Amino acid sequence: MKPFSILLKPVGSACNLKCSYCFYSDHPSGVIAEETVGKMLSSYAKLPFSQKSVALQGGEPLLAPGYVFDALEAYPMMRSLQTNATLITPEIAHRLKKGSWLVGASLDGGEIANRLRCTAGGESATAFENACAGIRLLESADVDYNLLSVVSQANVDNAADVYRYLKSNFKTRFHQYIECTGPCNEITADQWGNFLVALFDEWSKEDAYTISIRLFDSIVSKLVRGEHTQCSLAPRCDGYLVVEYDGSVYPCDFHVHENLCLGNILTHTWEEMLESGVYKKFAAAKTAPLPEKCRACPYVRFCNGDCPRSRRQNKSILCDGWKKFFAHSLEQFKEIIESAP
Repeated sequence: MKPFSILLKPVGSACNLKCSYCFYSDHPSGVIAEETVGKMLSSYAKLPFSQKSVALQGGEPLLAPGYVFDALEAYPMMRSLQTNATLITPEIAHRLKKGSWLVGASLDGGEIANRLRCTAGGESATAFENACAGIRLLESADVDYNLLSVVSQANVDNAADVYRYLKSNFKTRFHQYIECTGPCNEITADQWGNFLVALFDEWSKEDAYTISIRLFDSIVSKLVRGEHTQCSLAPRCDGYLVVEYDGSVYPCDFHVHENLCLGNILTHTWEEMLESGVYKKFAAAKTAPLPEKCRACPYVRFCNGDCPRSRRQNKSILCDGWKKFFAHSLEQFKEIIESAP
């Protein structure tokens, strides 16, 4: 069996914020039952591969009841959660440290860059201040964390400023930048290409060996080992499974749709879901239908047609931006690799 990780949404779309670019906000919400968590973890732990990982996401996973965290901490596997950081207290930060959690904290740059991240009452400044305070608590407790920034119309034209703000104001050396391609505040290919070029130029000045940017790490891995570490650039969509609060399972968190439901952990085995025709078709569809123009592109081995969520009529809406970035950066990536200390 090919190893896979689990992305668990313990409260579905429930969240204390109302970010205008959230692709998941119109999905159902609910609280996962203790029995469902136990069944998921006990069956997953028995699978015949050594590296196992469960990530909590949402919505806001810190809204989940304590038994979710208790259950995960009872198993020797990698534990992580993606949070907006606004609900973190000293007690939560202490628990995350004690349980060896890896935390992804969402922040899109400085206050102006975060104007699309709002409280339920529509206050972006409060959401920003609370997120920063939560991240400071993670730092005080020495929790391993990274920063995740959504690249939207709020910050796409200010890549260098976003990068410098995150680098200068927070201790983590791990950044992740995710392009917004819907449902609103969608960026264009030209904006994405310019953002990546500006980000790369700022990063490569002096931080190539000290700051980890997930996308850049994946490109380096592809050049050195021939394998991507970021699923959106990989040739197949089969690296993880999504478990919803009701136990239903899907192949991707961007594709939690009824027609892609693989089954339910309360009624199906992992093997049954992995062997289902729906899953096999979804996993292979990443590169199987690429048009000839894409297959002939010199950069296709780096993007593999881009993430399916960014495609329209089987072509990435960001294609020209990716091309601009790869043309600008690939030779410099090779130089960075060759000059590595």
